[in-house]
Amino acid sequence: MVTIDGPAGVGKSTVAKLLAQRLGVMYLDTGATYRSLAFAAVRDDLNPITDRSRLALLAHRLRLVLQPTPEGGLRVRLDGIDITTHIRTEEVSEAAAQVSQYPEIRAAMVALQRRLARRPWTDPRNGSSRRGVIVEGRDTGSVVFPQARYKFFLDADPDVRARRRQQELERLYGSRPPLEQVREQLHFRDGLDRHRRVGPLVRPAGAIALNTTHRSAAQVVRLMLAHIAR
Repeated sequence: MVTIDGPAGVGKSTVAKLLAQRLGVMYLDTGATYRSLAFAAVRDDLNPITDRSRLALLAHRLRLVLQPTPEGGLRVRLDGIDITTHIRTEEVSEAAAQVSQYPEIRAAMVALQRRLARRPWTDPRNGSSRRGVIVEGRDTGSVVFPQARYKFFLDADPDVRARRRQQELERLYGSRPPLEQVREQLHFRDGLDRHRRVGPLVRPAGAIALNTTHRSAAQVVRLMLAHIAR
């Protein structure tokens, strides 16, 4: 098992997908579990702040399936319905940032993430049953899988992160938000992630730190593969 942690905009998802393809294992985006819960909360008209107890109950009952795609991505199904694109809206993103702060919800999500990572998965290229996973998120090496054999922590210059996030939002929504707005949003999210009481964003013990500011995703993956091959 490999864990990849870091703040938004450092290239975690792109790197994790490429590494999973190179190693022939599944890519697991733990952020998708929080986004799926947030989507369900929005769907059920639950307030991320005032409906905390109902959110916790929903978290324990979440029926979520993550399916690898031939392109190395991940298809997300909730209650049998494909919500892959729906969990990337700004409304869901804001709700996910809020619900992920609650200890009882994080506990439920960590349990779910562990179950998902340990299940055999079907290779979409040939239909074979496989095991092995690259887990990506903000606390995967520190909380979810602290005993993972290989752990990495990615970081990058704040301005580079903001530009990458700006480009990602343009791909998702077709419009480019002002860079300063994106920079402020990242700064706010960093504060939430680094200072929450449970599962804060930290460099996990034993994790290899990689700065992606001047490195492409392919270059980062090569460094990871070199470390894994030792």
